[in-house]
Amino acid sequence: MNPSKSRKAPDDIGDSYMDEWGIVWGKSESSLYYDPIDHPLAKVQSLGELGNHTFPNPYDPKRVEGLREQAEALYNNTDYAVIADAPQQGIFETACLLRGFGNFLEDIALRENFAKELLSRICDFMIGLYNHFLSATGEYVQVVIVGDDVAMQDRPLISPLLYRRVVKPFHGKLWSSIKKRTEAYLFLHACGSVYPLIPDFIELGVDILNPVQVSAADMSTQRLKKESGEKLPFWGAIDTQKILPYGSPEEVELEVKKTIEDLAPGGGYVLCAVHNIQADVGPENILTMYSSARKYGNYPKKQ
Repeated sequence: MNPSKSRKAPDDIGDSYMDEWGIVWGKSESSLYYDPIDHPLAKVQSLGELGNHTFPNPYDPKRVEGLREQAEALYNNTDYAVIADAPQQGIFETACLLRGFGNFLEDIALRENFAKELLSRICDFMIGLYNHFLSATGEYVQVVIVGDDVAMQDRPLISPLLYRRVVKPFHGKLWSSIKKRTEAYLFLHACGSVYPLIPDFIELGVDILNPVQVSAADMSTQRLKKESGEKLPFWGAIDTQKILPYGSPEEVELEVKKTIEDLAPGGGYVLCAVHNIQADVGPENILTMYSSARKYGNYPKKQ
């Protein structure tokens, strides 16, 4: 469940479009996705110029049209957990999209005050957005999704020291504001090799870690469970880079079995693909993933 009426659907926007932040997104014929191609704050040089930039309105009524009725119906008429996802990039990601990836990494390293001011303004928007969202849905949801991709395949995008000094305070401010508004679990989507940052996520109140990108460095399921499993449930972990697209059904089954053996004992694991299942994954492997989950995913599991 997510607020979507203020966003443009891909079918309506052709090969490129500008979002509410002023970021231009484009898609080539060979791509399934839109990528950022123009960044509205790329040439901003000073805090004064940044202060003149108009940010979106988090309290736009269209963002929550019909959401309360939808959430209430799901809560009353199904036995599933209701999961709320405000469709925005994370604080760090949004800063990269507004400035351009290289520019913002330079900001963090060389213009820390500027970087913090931009993150602060984005954080204020996000707090308003989730306040608006949860005012409509809060009592009906069991899981609230936040996301911020702060890592790549082999390491965090910035050092843990810089993360803790520059980015972490704003994550803490946003995530604590959400937890004050709802009793729902806080679900963090953070791709890549986030292992060095997991203690920080736990400290900031994250209740669930997704997508558990097992193909990234230091993301061994055995290690994650041993070191953090008592404090942090894991959601994902079935590899979408190698096993699902290129593995045999037998290899998919073994992947599912091993992942359940590593992460499920004692509870705290929701099995699913690490990320969206792509077009190059055959239907047999998709079916095998789910049938194997049913085959091996019965409780109780031995610790």
